Amino acid sequence: MLDSGAKKRILMVEDTASVAALYKSYLNPLDVDVEIASNGKQALEQFSSDSAFSLILLDLRLPDVSGFDVLAEIRKQKPDIPVVIMTAHGSIDAAVEALRYGASDFLIKPCEADLLRVTVNNALKPKSAVNKKSPEGAYYGFIGRSVPMQAVYRVIDSAAPSKATVFITGESGTGKEVCAEAVHAASARAKNAFVAINCAAIPKDLIESELFGHVKGAFTGAASEREGAAEMADGGTLFLDEICEMDLDLQSKLLRFIQTGTFQKVGSSKVKQVDVRFVCATNRDPWEEVMKGNFREDLYYRLHVIPLTLPPLRDRGEDVLEIAESLLLHVAMEEGKDFRSFDDNVVQRLINYDWPGNVRQLQNVIRNIVVLHNGREVTEMMLPPPLSTVSGVKIASNGIKNKNQNTIAQTREDNFAVGSALESSGSITKADIEPLWLVEKRAIQIAIDACDGNIPQAAGLLEVSPSTIYRKLQSWQESQEKRN
Repeated sequence: MLDSGAKKRILMVEDTASVAALYKSYLNPLDVDVEIASNGKQALEQFSSDSAFSLILLDLRLPDVSGFDVLAEIRKQKPDIPVVIMTAHGSIDAAVEALRYGASDFLIKPCEADLLRVTVNNALKPKSAVNKKSPEGAYYGFIGRSVPMQAVYRVIDSAAPSKATVFITGESGTGKEVCAEAVHAASARAKNAFVAINCAAIPKDLIESELFGHVKGAFTGAASEREGAAEMADGGTLFLDEICEMDLDLQSKLLRFIQTGTFQKVGSSKVKQVDVRFVCATNRDPWEEVMKGNFREDLYYRLHVIPLTLPPLRDRGEDVLEIAESLLLHVAMEEGKDFRSFDDNVVQRLINYDWPGNVRQLQNVIRNIVVLHNGREVTEMMLPPPLSTVSGVKIASNGIKNKNQNTIAQTREDNFAVGSALESSGSITKADIEPLWLVEKRAIQIAIDACDGNIPQAAGLLEVSPSTIYRKLQSWQESQEKRN
C-alpha cells in the first residue's frame, strides 16, 4: 500500500504491551518496521538517538508524562515528522488540543485494522499527494478552516474508510447531515447510495415501514410493495437523523438489524440481508436520553463507536465570514441580484453575533438580505432582526436615560449598598450567598421590567446579545416545567 522505496520506520508509543502488539500486527501488510516505546521517556530517548523514523504513533495517556509533552518535544527536534495521536479518551476537545500541539492526525482507540492502516498510509505519503480533494477552506460540503473544524475533518478522514458507526452530536443547524454526507463521500462507499431518514419527521406508525419497507397489504393504504431505506442503502450509507426520537419498540428492531445486517419488511416473514454503514445524529445528549429511559442503553453502545461533536458557529471564529460570503454569492446568483460583499460594519456584526441557530440561521439571514434588497455591498441598514438591533452603547447614548436607566441605576446602587454594609459589618454568612444563576436571573428580569418588556433594549443595557437573554429565559422556563 505504501508508495515505494525502502522500508519506513515507525515509532509506536503505547504503554499497554498487548495493545501495542495488536496494532503492530495490524501494520504488517504495509511492510514497515515498527518499534515500540512503553512510556514517554523511552520514546524521547529512542527518538533523540535515532532520527530515521518516518512516523510517530503516540498515545496521549502515558504512565510517566503527558503525550502532549512528548509531542511538543518531538516538534522541537523535528518539526516536519508526522505524528498521529492515538487515544481511548478521544473527543473533539482532545483533537483540537492535539492539532494545536502539531499532530498531523488523530485516531480514537480501539481502532480497526483497516482504519489504522489507511491512516498510517496517508500519514506516510508526501504532503503534495494529500488534501487535493477540495479547494482551500472547503471540505466535502463544509466551509471553514478554524481549528475546531480542522479537528472534525481529521476525525472524518480517519473514520471514513472504516465500517464503524459514526455518532454525530451538535446543536441544531451545525451541519450534522453535511457531516454524515462527508463521512460517506470520503469512504469507499461513495459510489453507492447515501440514504437519510429523519426519525423525528416521520410519524411513529410509519417509521418502521420507511426504514425496512413493506409488502402489499401489510396495512391500510399499502397498495403495493415498497422498498425501505435499509434496502436502498445496501452497499452504501444509512443516515439516521434525530436518532433519539425513535420509538423504543423500533429501537429493539434497529439493534437487531445493526447486529446481524438482516431485517424483515413490514408484513413479510422473509429475511433480507444488506451491507450498510450506519451514521446517526442527534442534537440531544444521547447518554442523558439513556438515563431518562428514552434511548436503549445497548443500542447506545452499539451506535456510539466513533463520537463526533460539531462545534457551534459561535466557536468557529472567522469561519462565519467565509460561510456568509459563500452563501451571499450563491443566493445572489439564484435570485439574480448583484451582491458580492459586506461592508466593514456588517463584517463585525457577523463575527460578533453568537448565532444561536448556527449555520441554518446564517443561511436565513443571508437569504432575507438578498431577497429584500439590492446592491453590490451589504450594509447595516439591510440586516434583519436580531442583527439589526442597535448595540448596548448606542442604546445607552440615545435617550433611554430616563425611567429605565434610573430604575436600573437605583437597583445597582441599592444592591451595592447592601453588599457593602454586610461586608463591612462582617455579618456575611454562607446563607447570604445566592447561586450565580439566580443573581443573573434577577438582573435580567430587572432590565426587562425597566425596559417595559423590550428584550433588545434590556440586552443593550446589560451589554449582552438579545439571543443570550432569549436562550436563558427559555432554559429557565424548561427547568421550571421539569420541576412542575
